Amino acid sequence: MKSEDRHRDGYRRFHKMDSRSRDQDACFQWQRSDNGFWGGSGGLRRALRRLLACSAWGLCLWFSQGAWAGDNTVQLGQVVVTDTGAPVPVRVLPDNTVRVDSATLNLLGATQPSQLLTTVPGVWITAGSGQESLMAIRSPLFTGAGACGAFLLLEDGVPIQPAGFCDVNALFDINTEQARAIEVVRGPGSVLYGSNALDGIVNVLTRRPGYEPRKSASLELGSNDYRRAELSVGGVNDGNGWRISANATHDGGFRANSGYDQQKFTLRLDQSGRALNGETLLEATNLNQKTAGYIYGLDAYENPALRYSNPTPGAFRDARSLRVLQKWRLHLTDGRELDITPYARRNWMSFTEHYLPGEPIATTAANSAGVQVKLRDTLSPTTSVIYGSDAEYAHGTVMEFQPGPVTTLPPPQAAIRPQGLHYDYAADSRTLAAYVDLTHYWNPQWLFSGGLRLEGVRYTYVNFLPVGNTQDNGIPCPFGGCLFNRPADRSDQFVNVLPKLGMSYLATPTQTLYFDMGRGARAPQTIELYELQRQQSVADLHSETLNAFELGWRGQAGRFGWDTDAYYQLKNHFIFRDANGFNVSDGRIRSRGVEFSLSYVLTSSLAVLLDGTYAVHSYAFSQNLGQGNYITTGNDVKYAPRSLGSVRLRWRPADTTQLELAWIHVGGYWLDESNQHRYGGQDLLNVYAEKSLVRGWSLALRVTNLTNKAYAERADYSFGNYRYFPGDGRETFLELQKAF
Repeated sequence: MKSEDRHRDGYRRFHKMDSRSRDQDACFQWQRSDNGFWGGSGGLRRALRRLLACSAWGLCLWFSQGAWAGDNTVQLGQVVVTDTGAPVPVRVLPDNTVRVDSATLNLLGATQPSQLLTTVPGVWITAGSGQESLMAIRSPLFTGAGACGAFLLLEDGVPIQPAGFCDVNALFDINTEQARAIEVVRGPGSVLYGSNALDGIVNVLTRRPGYEPRKSASLELGSNDYRRAELSVGGVNDGNGWRISANATHDGGFRANSGYDQQKFTLRLDQSGRALNGETLLEATNLNQKTAGYIYGLDAYENPALRYSNPTPGAFRDARSLRVLQKWRLHLTDGRELDITPYARRNWMSFTEHYLPGEPIATTAANSAGVQVKLRDTLSPTTSVIYGSDAEYAHGTVMEFQPGPVTTLPPPQAAIRPQGLHYDYAADSRTLAAYVDLTHYWNPQWLFSGGLRLEGVRYTYVNFLPVGNTQDNGIPCPFGGCLFNRPADRSDQFVNVLPKLGMSYLATPTQTLYFDMGRGARAPQTIELYELQRQQSVADLHSETLNAFELGWRGQAGRFGWDTDAYYQLKNHFIFRDANGFNVSDGRIRSRGVEFSLSYVLTSSLAVLLDGTYAVHSYAFSQNLGQGNYITTGNDVKYAPRSLGSVRLRWRPADTTQLELAWIHVGGYWLDESNQHRYGGQDLLNVYAEKSLVRGWSLALRVTNLTNKAYAERADYSFGNYRYFPGDGRETFLELQKAF
C-alpha cells in the first residue's frame, strides 16, 4: 500500500475502531514503539534542604551510568483526541494541537500549574501565590473579570466550569498531577467547542484502567517543607476496568505566612461491549491556601527582604470542586456511532481579593449540568461527518464583602469603597448549541475539514441588594456615590455563529502542510455584566470574537524533526474598562506570530529540543483610559512578551535513566496600555532526572531555578506603583516511587 493510502486509510480506521481500544492501542504504540530516544515513560526544613542539595550531584553522577540501545527515528504518528473528539494521528489534521504525554509530565513533575506547559510553543502560564495562575495561549496574559473566558479548560473533552462562571485559576481544579496526557489547541477550537474556546483549549486526559504501571505509590519531598504523596491503582477484567488516582500535597511556601494544602481524587470506570462502550468519571478537589500578595516598588523582587515578605498575611483562598460525567458510545448500523455524555458539576470558592484596596472577600458557587451528543457517520469511503448538540444549565451565586474600611487610600477614594457587601446576586445560564463537522478526502494526499457551530447563551440575573451605587443599606456614599454599582434584575442573551475550515496536504510520507481558518467566541462573563462601577447601570456588551488564519508545516528528515506555523488573528469586541470605569466591548487586538518545535538527535543517547514563539500582540484601536493611561493603535498589549521559548538538552544513557537540562525564556513585556512601564523578562535553568531501580522502585530529582535567579513570576503596574509576584529561588525536589 502506498504511503498516501496509509495516510487516508489510517484516518478512517481511527473513526471506525472502538474509541477506547483504538486510543489505548495508538498511544501504546506511540509511547512504546522502537523509536529509541523518543520512547519510554517517562520535619526539619533546614536538614531537608541540605540533604536534597548534597544528594543532587551524587545522584546526577549515579544516573549517568549505563548505555543506550535502540534507534532514534523521530516519528509523527502521535495521536490526539481534542480536535475531533476521537483519536486521530496528528499527521493528518489541519490544526496545531500539541500533546504533552505522560512521559514528559512525569519528568516535569509540576508542583504548580505554571510548570505544566513550558514545552508548548505560544503558551505562557504565570504563577501567582500558591496554586494560583494566569494563562496566555497565542495571546497576552489577560487579567480581571473576563481573563478566564478566553480559554476553555476540558477534562476528557468536557468543560470543567459552566459558561459565564469561569475562574481564572481553574487549572488547580483538575488532577493534572496524575494526568495521562494534556492536549493544547492554540487559537479557536474546532466546532465541537463553543463559548470560551476563543484563544485556546487545554484538555486534560485522565488515566485509563490499563495505564502503566497498573499500581504505584510515590512520596516527594522538596524545598520549603514541600510534601506530596500519590497513589494510583487500577485493574482490567474482560474489557471492563477501574482506576483510582489520588494525591495530597502540603507546601510551606517560600514567602512569609503562605503555603497551601491540596487534595485531589479521581475515579474512572470503563465498560466495554460489542454495541456499547462507557466511561464514568468522578473527580473531587480541595484547596486551602494562605495567599501572599504583591510586593511593591521598582524591581522589588531583587530585594530579599521584600521577595520573601507577605504584605497580605491574612489573605486566603479556599476552593472545592466536584465533577461527575458518563461517556456512552453506541455502535449503530452501517458503521455509525452515537456518543452521549451527560455530566454534573459543583464549584465553590472563597478568597481574599488582596490586589484591591480594602481586600474584600469574594465567595462564588455554581451548580451545573449538561449533555453532549454526537452522531458520527461515514457518508462514503472518503467522507465522514459529525452531527452534534450541546446543552447546559448552571445556577451561580456571587458575593463580595469588605470586612473593614479602606485605610491605604486618600479619604475621597476610601469613602467610595465602603465596608460591607458590594455585590450579592445570583444568575442562571442556559447554553444550547448545534454543529456539523465534515471531513473529506479529495485524493489520498488532500484532506478537507470544515464545520459550522451555532450557539446561544442566555443569562437571568437577580440582585439581592439595593439597586445602584449605594452602600448595602441603601445609603449613598459621599464624593458622587460608591464605586460599586448593582444593576436591576435583567436577562441577557448572546448568539454566535462559528465557522471552521482547514486543509492538509501530505507532501511526502513524512511531511504535512496545512492551512486552517476559523472563528472563536465567548459570551461575556457574569462578572463583566453584573459587577459594574460608578454610574454604569447596564453593561451593553457583545461577545468577544476571534478570527484566526494559520499556515503550518510539520515533518521529519533523518535525525531532524519540526512542527512550525505562522498565524494572524484579529479579536473584535474586546472587553475592557474605559476612563469612566465602565465595562465596554469596543476594543480590538491584532496578533501575528510564528511558532516552532524543533528536535535533533545528536547521538544515540543525546537529543536537543527547541520550542519557541515570536509574536506581536497590538491594540487595533485608541482609547483614553484616564489617569494618564492611553491605548494607542499599534502599541503592544500589556503583559504580552514578544518572545517565549525553551531549549532542552535530553540525555538518555540507558533505558532506565534520563536527564534533562532545560532553559526557559520569557521575554520582556509592557505593564500598562500606554507602554510606559516595562518588565525585562527572565531566563531560568531547570534540571530533571529519572532513574529506574530494582523491583519497581524509581527515583526522580528536580532542581528548578538552578542559578538561584531573582525574577518576577508576574509583573504589574497599577494604582501608580510597580508590583510583583516574586519567583522563588533554587528549589530541589526528590521523589521516590514504587510500582507494584
